[in-house]
Amino acid sequence: MSMTSYESIKSSIELDFEEYIEEEGLNVTQVSAKILEEDWIRETNSLFTKTLYFVSIAIESLKYNEIADFIYSKLEDYIENTIFEENIDKNDVEQLLLDIQSCKKLIKNKEEYKIVETTYSTKARVDYFLGMRQD
Repeated sequence: MSMTSYESIKSSIELDFEEYIEEEGLNVTQVSAKILEEDWIRETNSLFTKTLYFVSIAIESLKYNEIADFIYSKLEDYIENTIFEENIDKNDVEQLLLDIQSCKKLIKNKEEYKIVETTYSTKARVDYFLGMRQD
């Protein structure tokens, strides 16, 4: 089953953060990498979904006052997106644009969060998932 709507993707990411941090004891960096590993290739078939994933992961991370360096370093590419595919529901686009604005405000306050440095192997693994092509 493909999650393509704003609400289904957003809810999934929120629930993943809650479950992985509170129930499994993972940290923000581990959760961010796990979400990308599990969902990126299967779910990110458009600029809209890619942007939604990155922005949502960033917002959820910042709720814990930290963000993985591999999310932070690529975030600017996604928060500058304002035009998406024509087949995306207009309400979903509006919601994502609001999230982008929220994310920009949160990311601007650098003294309120920590950018977590990860190992080269973690960054390489994330880059591998991000670089995978969808059929």
